[in-house]
Amino acid sequence: MRKIFTLCLGIAIAVSSYATHLMGGQISATYLSSDTAGSHYYLELDVYRDTLGIPMSLNQEVDVFVLDTSGNYNFLFSKNLSFGVGGPVSSMSSVYGVEVYHFTDTIDFPANAYYMLKWSDCCRNGAIINMSNPLNESMSFLTYVNVDSANPNSSPTFLAPPVSYLPANTLWQYNPLPFDPDGDSLVWHLSIPLSSGSSVPSVVMGYEYLSDTTYSNATGIFSIDSITGSVTWDAKMVGNFVASFAIEEYRNGVLVGATSRDMQFVVIPDTTNAMPVISNMQSLPTNNLGYPYIKIAPGQNCQIHLLASDADINDVVSMSSFGEPFGLITAASTFGYISTGNGNEIEGTFDWTPDMSQIRSNPYLVVFRISDNFFYYDETVQIEVTNNTTAIEELSEFKVEDIYPNPANNSFTLPLSLTKGKDIVVSIYNVLGVKISSEQLNLSVGNHMLVKHFDLYNGQYFVNISDINGLTIVTKKLLVIK
Repeated sequence: MRKIFTLCLGIAIAVSSYATHLMGGQISATYLSSDTAGSHYYLELDVYRDTLGIPMSLNQEVDVFVLDTSGNYNFLFSKNLSFGVGGPVSSMSSVYGVEVYHFTDTIDFPANAYYMLKWSDCCRNGAIINMSNPLNESMSFLTYVNVDSANPNSSPTFLAPPVSYLPANTLWQYNPLPFDPDGDSLVWHLSIPLSSGSSVPSVVMGYEYLSDTTYSNATGIFSIDSITGSVTWDAKMVGNFVASFAIEEYRNGVLVGATSRDMQFVVIPDTTNAMPVISNMQSLPTNNLGYPYIKIAPGQNCQIHLLASDADINDVVSMSSFGEPFGLITAASTFGYISTGNGNEIEGTFDWTPDMSQIRSNPYLVVFRISDNFFYYDETVQIEVTNNTTAIEELSEFKVEDIYPNPANNSFTLPLSLTKGKDIVVSIYNVLGVKISSEQLNLSVGNHMLVKHFDLYNGQYFVNISDINGLTIVTKKLLVIK
């Protein structure tokens, strides 16, 4: 079954004034309900283009194919999708403007079967470097859905919007954030973009992966992380490039769907604009593989405080966050950022108190995206809501009050209350994520006043309290002023 789900999608910025200047997109199908008429889905088509081209038609067709017993996809019907209310969403940059077209409608699948959804348009950008004849290649992208009214299934998708621009010879990270609304197991990988074809499109001619040493410096070979979905690249040359990301979804070991997103990357010879950075990622706990990884229990509040800035003092820095916790029906997470008053530095705060329904062994992925309104850089954190009942019981018996005084000069006091004896680790990190100190304490039942003396420079720090197994209990901000 893997063969019938192989797919890619295409992205391009066209150089001709007669082209639409398509930059990519995706199709997603979300299950709604089933009845005697079939299974009903909500269909979404997102298409990206740069504003130098011809505006898109506000009506687009998605072709629907059904898989027969011989393993072939046969055309069934075309579905016309209407453009969203309010016009295209524009996001302007100093080089190009980018428009996002969002087309939606409901669609009815008449019977239980494997279906393929296809959208195509012509043509790709002639300036694309990593394919042989891009100007004569169409752009196509596909989504496969196993429709089964007894076992509803929505297609996998991506939670983070695309990013198009990055500087040459600079290590860069981006995470499209693969996600499945049904909780099916996902496998993602790089694939080859598609061109045209009556049913399953052919691949573009002469495509070369960006992992080739022609396009990647050794310090950052183009790759997608199999655990987090994060893309890393240190581009070796300037120009227009295309990469395709495919997701396959498995249920009980059976392939039940697939989708993909192609992206055009515009690599710019920019040596004057610095990449914005999150400075204190190292303050977060990590798992045995070195990934930022936080364990929390239901009812436990998790706050992640991230500091971001840009070496260009006149740049305005912003931060956004994406991930499954933001879309939960109950106990959803929140995110916001404020200026710290230190140049263009900002502090982003992720806040989440999950409930019992969100316990699972598979961690939630949260992406933090920092921007100077031109370049973007992503950091990914895994958050596990533990089903370790012992840990849950211990955390419910542990209460931490606020640090005082705060701001502090050379010491602070932290009130603690325990109904059961426990070993804890108290660590202090600076804004660069460097651990300044760490101390393990054995606390007995009752109320405690933890007094911590220090000799620290003026600035902001983070006090992290965890158990000896690495389960974070709480993180508090500490401001030092002398």
